[in-house]
Amino acid sequence: MSYSLTVQDLFDKKHFQNVEMIAGHGGVSNTIKWVHILESKEITSLIKGNELILTTGIQLIEEKTLFNFVEQLIEKEAAGLCIEFGEHIQSVPHQVIKLADFHCFPILVFSEVVPFIEITQEIHSILINQQYEMIKRLEDYSQEINKLTLKITHYEHILLRLNRFLNMNVAFIINGQQPLFIPNEKHHIYQTFRNNYETKGSSKHFAKCEVNILEERYGEVCIFTEDRTINEFELLVLDRTVIALSQYLLRSLYIEEKQNMHSRMLLEAWLGGKVEDSVITSFLKEQSFHHLLNCSYFVLIDQIKKSKKENDLNYYKLYSRNVFEKKGFVLFLLEEKQRLIYIIADIYGHDLKHRIIECIEKIKDFRKNQKYIDLSVTTAVGQIVKQYKLVHQSYETAQDTLLIRSNAAHLSYFYEDLYLHQLVLQLQKNKAIMDLAKRYLEPLYEYDAKNNGNLITTLQVYLQNNCQKNETAEKLFIVRQTLYHRLSKIESLIGSDYMLPPKRLVVELMLLATQFNFQSADVENLS
Repeated sequence: MSYSLTVQDLFDKKHFQNVEMIAGHGGVSNTIKWVHILESKEITSLIKGNELILTTGIQLIEEKTLFNFVEQLIEKEAAGLCIEFGEHIQSVPHQVIKLADFHCFPILVFSEVVPFIEITQEIHSILINQQYEMIKRLEDYSQEINKLTLKITHYEHILLRLNRFLNMNVAFIINGQQPLFIPNEKHHIYQTFRNNYETKGSSKHFAKCEVNILEERYGEVCIFTEDRTINEFELLVLDRTVIALSQYLLRSLYIEEKQNMHSRMLLEAWLGGKVEDSVITSFLKEQSFHHLLNCSYFVLIDQIKKSKKENDLNYYKLYSRNVFEKKGFVLFLLEEKQRLIYIIADIYGHDLKHRIIECIEKIKDFRKNQKYIDLSVTTAVGQIVKQYKLVHQSYETAQDTLLIRSNAAHLSYFYEDLYLHQLVLQLQKNKAIMDLAKRYLEPLYEYDAKNNGNLITTLQVYLQNNCQKNETAEKLFIVRQTLYHRLSKIESLIGSDYMLPPKRLVVELMLLATQFNFQSADVENLS
């Protein structure tokens, strides 16, 4: 049932037995949503669209006035115009008929007096009854489709029910996957309707509705038909179907996320580089994505700060997975205490770092706006490797990157961007080197602590500016005389030979190694 009243349907009604259509025959399928009796020549603010207008033309006697009246109705997308011939109007001018024919705007005329009130009551009763029937049937369908989601084992059953209920072609476009068409033999006409829809911004024969999961676009369901115009009821059915489909997919993803724990041992072995190549190869071939054996990989770690509040991370993991998959990545997730470890394959193979940053920032925004607002996370990305066999290398470097970013969150997410800091981290791992650095710089740190001084900062800036005194003073916002005093004090504490080329490089590294306490991170969590 269409649940719509068209101009064509009027000819079967009691008061339209003797009506004559004199213009706009191409608009007989126009939908009527309401009826207005109008005797005003200025109607712009009086109608909203799809109204059937009844008039005796009391203010439309002049041809120009009637022409302007019809122009306004066409502009406001009224369904049609009914004119009662009589005292005020006896005919419709040729120019008005020509205008209506050009825009397929129906003009119907009554040659005798008709009761406008009875026409209005009859049509309004039909429309109200249709709305009631539509709501009832829509509610029945919603209950049926929701019950169906509890029985089925695949989302295709939901789309099949939509196809049978509307007797219309259905397409499910999933991000990064091949579209599903029901019936399959109709997919060749989909692109034609789709292109027409995209070009014009709307279509009478094509409609779509986005499938959103956790506020992210997962895909879209489209309906299209060659036989008829898609009406309001069918759009509502599409919307209710998509809601049920989204709930089913979310539930399926949630269950899938829990079931993924069975692969934990394999992922742990993969990260540790302790698994046979044949086992990983077999595992990757079993996945639904192609080319996983021939793409780049990297490991991303989300370190979660301990808090008193217990967080259910299942939805967070689902959201993260969806964000990365939309950008052309395939995820394998391993959850440890206070840590999420993602082994990520890059399917697209281009603009990699930009896409990774987009994903990280999107997830970061999600934490700000959702129930995870109290979740404190440090993210680190390991070395990007060209083979799945080298994932353990990416994991090792991701852990080093995490150590660095846990104490310097302003630094890059990427191991590749932290050359100097990685060198500093390796120095900090060597106790003998760190003891040497601390002993050498200890007089400066002690002086600064006791005198609220700035000797360490001054020495760093002085070396960074190639020992140029003018530039150093400007960077420190001090006068040269103050700088001379500080440099003299530094020499008295550590000696004047720190400027010699071999020793200068060592001093700069010592300053960095003691400035960034990467090794003092939460060892319990990061070990």
